[in-house]
Amino acid sequence: MDRHASTQPARVGAGTGRSRRARMTGTTMSDAVFPFPDRVLLRSAKGRPLYRLVCLHHAGAGASAYAPWMSRLPQDVELCAVRLPGRESRMGQAPHRSPASAVAEVVETLEALLTDGLPWALYGHSMGGLLAYEVQAALIARGVRPPLCLALGATGAPQRRAAVPPRLPQPYGRADLVDVLRSYGGTPQEVFEHRELLDLILPVLAADLTLFDSYVPVLPPAPVRCPLLAFAGAQDSMVEAADVAEWEACATGGFEYRLLDAGHFFVGSHADEVITLLDASARAAVSV
Repeated sequence: MDRHASTQPARVGAGTGRSRRARMTGTTMSDAVFPFPDRVLLRSAKGRPLYRLVCLHHAGAGASAYAPWMSRLPQDVELCAVRLPGRESRMGQAPHRSPASAVAEVVETLEALLTDGLPWALYGHSMGGLLAYEVQAALIARGVRPPLCLALGATGAPQRRAAVPPRLPQPYGRADLVDVLRSYGGTPQEVFEHRELLDLILPVLAADLTLFDSYVPVLPPAPVRCPLLAFAGAQDSMVEAADVAEWEACATGGFEYRLLDAGHFFVGSHADEVITLLDASARAAVSV
């Protein structure tokens, strides 16, 4: 659970239900209709965007984990943070418990979003990084133009997956989930003192961690042909920095690794550093 994650519904486009359709303004999709407004948190660019940055959140969080990025990204970049079910404006929907179902939904969402041909970049953090790697491969296989770059934060490489211990003990109970949440860090103490709030958070966290623990990548891993950026936190107790650095073996389109003086949730604490490097990579690819 990130300190920036919200348990309140986020405003997205002009609607919140899948049955409603939102007109996206301020982007190249201003004349198109996007059918999944509840699945994204959007910050439009000023004028025509240079590129679109798609972000996938970590376990226990939602699209609002990227809300602080809205004021930090350059104004010519459109931000689209994907929201998985079970949280924020999708709180009444059952969360995914398998990687396959989550990837399928994100692919469906991005296929609809990327029909305008705008160049795009992709960032995923922790659980979101695993999904981002699989989503970009699935989209490319379906004929979608590859992203300008794939950026992964606090995400171990697929070939290191077998060495990663499960996040959830089996069987697990409420106390185990609370312990996991505490061990992550980044969750305010008042959350643990608010039983009703925990009742909202813990089932989603359990589903997300079940998804994470059940992820089994295909080996050898498919190569990433666009520029690949990998970020690790030197004080991250959840993900080994050496496992993140192993993404270099998957990169055939260029690789950059950055070790941050941070813990697991540097998506919030070190957002400026991540954004600066990610944006530079995307802009360089746009100009090619």
